[in-house]
Amino acid sequence: MKKLLKNMLLCVAMLGVLLVSAQGIDFKDAMKKIQAGGPEAQAFLSAIPADFEKLQAMVPGGKDFRVIYDFDPRNYHSVGYTVDNSNKWTGNIKQVAFWLQYKDGKDQDKWVLATIDAFSQQLEDYGVPTVDIINARQVDNLFAISNVEGFKSGFFPKGNIEFWGGNYAPGNAKKIPGASDSKFDFGDAPSKSGGYGSMQLHNFEHQQTVFAFNKFTGGTSCDLGIGNNPSQNPKANPDWSRSGSAKNYKSSRMVVAAKMENIKEVDPTTVFNTKNISISGITEKLAYEPGEKMQFVITIGFNKQKQLPEKPLQLVWTRTGDDGITEKGKIEVPTEGEYIIETSTEKDGFVRIQARLLDEHEIACFTPDKDSQGKAIPCKFDGGACVHPENLKTAAAEPKDFDEFWAKLKKRLTEVPIKELEHIKVAENDKSEVYQIAVTCPGPRPMTGYITVPKDPNAQVPIYAWYAGYGTREQKKPEPNDGKTISITINAHGQPLGVSKSELNKFFESLRSNGKGYALDPEQNKNPETAYFYGMVLRVLRSLEYAKSLPQWNRKELVVNGGSQGGLQTSWAAALDPDVTLARPSISWGCDFGGGALLKRLRSTFPLEYVPALDYYDITFHARRTKCKVEVTRAGLGDYTCPPSGLAIYYNELATPDKSIVFYQGSTHGFIPKNPKKFKLSSK
Repeated sequence: MKKLLKNMLLCVAMLGVLLVSAQGIDFKDAMKKIQAGGPEAQAFLSAIPADFEKLQAMVPGGKDFRVIYDFDPRNYHSVGYTVDNSNKWTGNIKQVAFWLQYKDGKDQDKWVLATIDAFSQQLEDYGVPTVDIINARQVDNLFAISNVEGFKSGFFPKGNIEFWGGNYAPGNAKKIPGASDSKFDFGDAPSKSGGYGSMQLHNFEHQQTVFAFNKFTGGTSCDLGIGNNPSQNPKANPDWSRSGSAKNYKSSRMVVAAKMENIKEVDPTTVFNTKNISISGITEKLAYEPGEKMQFVITIGFNKQKQLPEKPLQLVWTRTGDDGITEKGKIEVPTEGEYIIETSTEKDGFVRIQARLLDEHEIACFTPDKDSQGKAIPCKFDGGACVHPENLKTAAAEPKDFDEFWAKLKKRLTEVPIKELEHIKVAENDKSEVYQIAVTCPGPRPMTGYITVPKDPNAQVPIYAWYAGYGTREQKKPEPNDGKTISITINAHGQPLGVSKSELNKFFESLRSNGKGYALDPEQNKNPETAYFYGMVLRVLRSLEYAKSLPQWNRKELVVNGGSQGGLQTSWAAALDPDVTLARPSISWGCDFGGGALLKRLRSTFPLEYVPALDYYDITFHARRTKCKVEVTRAGLGDYTCPPSGLAIYYNELATPDKSIVFYQGSTHGFIPKNPKKFKLSSK
């Protein structure tokens, strides 16, 4: 017991957890109360201010800790760090402290302070991880204290962290004692795909999450919690995954601080900055002959830094392909310049090159730029090239009753007359008016969205329809336009508009099937009439019918647009509505659903399991029935959410004599490099 108290005293004194000296509280008595739990412990903990700076200033040893990161988890996706000192100091990292505080719906401050022994000498390993970083391991000398009721405060020999930037599954990959294989808890399985993200510290001995910040792009609906998630919902996860709990808080703050020996402040002009590096990649052409050498030229710039790295950086690359071949390599990068990765393939199809720039400690280097969520962009290249893309064909056979199925679906649409269930003006200017609409549609839900129409009742203008990517989110109201178009934007789900977040969350939860996100349940997808896509197509076609019923339509121009899932909907519209005059799909989902399963092509990382009934919705078959002009505005050569092979097949299958597609080198699903090299294929 004496040893335990001594260790706890050391942690508390160093980190400024308890206001012992300031409040005249006997430490041993205080710790006994905390460990015993109950009202006295809670009262004592409630007296501690929810302010990291006050604790740091009032308690002996607090000054030895330097704040490395300071940020608001609820706006991290848009702002990033408010303080980033990871390049300001050097020294031997001994301990790291994590402070999380938020104000709950009852306006009460909830907080946790935790410390662990250093497990890395790289400060970046203790911040919000990027998708390239996975730190899943046990840590030593966990100290954790919180005012959250039921939290197990104290000193523990071991804990474990789950810090990664990608998606994850509930399997207990690291064999953490007591962790579940079926629920997200203190033992999960990370990946380097996707971008959900996990920043969690756990006390596995007591099966408790110390703190969790997940879903880094979630904004005010990220997963944020202290202790285990107390929800009584049997589907709730102890580590707050998928909880969206931050929507219940009024504010939040997270601080990461470190204690270092031999600490020195860095002169930024004398140290090579691994967060200020540019990277780009090109190939001479898109398509090669079988066996022909493909050269990927990766250009790395140190952005006019005066210093060079003390040890060469490493360009680590992996080559995969539709031919099933995998190769790996590493190139030393002592200075800026061009570096070549070479490969080839004998088979018609695509190859993919993924390259990452790492420092001597295998920590990711970063560009000086930020992504749309305000996060630093890692130095990496993800692109590809191909052999004879014009020869690629859909993996599955077209269903024999394909046309009969779609004729039956269209007939069902005619059986439900167009009727406005909601038509509310929500915005206007001197040229146009925006209406929130709900319109009858076959299936379980109406078609809902927004339509912008000219104020001039005699106007004769084109229709522009817009369809959104995959997701469950509030549909944003558009701004009025110049009155020169009818613009309709609908959501994929027929979701209610103008309702509270709690109502919307309940609606989105109702879309899940067998525990899977909408459209991803293979049982639901086994029958094309029970597949989620069935209702989605009906709402797409009803949106066009409704827009065409307006007197301001000029009866000449009908343009459909969308990316990803929106590209899928755009392509359905182009094939199924003969009035569409131009389709502009981009990075489209639903091209060659069966390519990975049937022909072992590089498959999509999106978790949709192929079943034959999905062939009815595969837009490569719809392409054969598309007669309007089609401009595929982007296909990413590094996009393996919607692989380039599928986009190439869609282009090949298009029946229209007027078609084009643009492949972007180095572009992934959500990323377009600056000044990308583009390869355009066109029928004209």
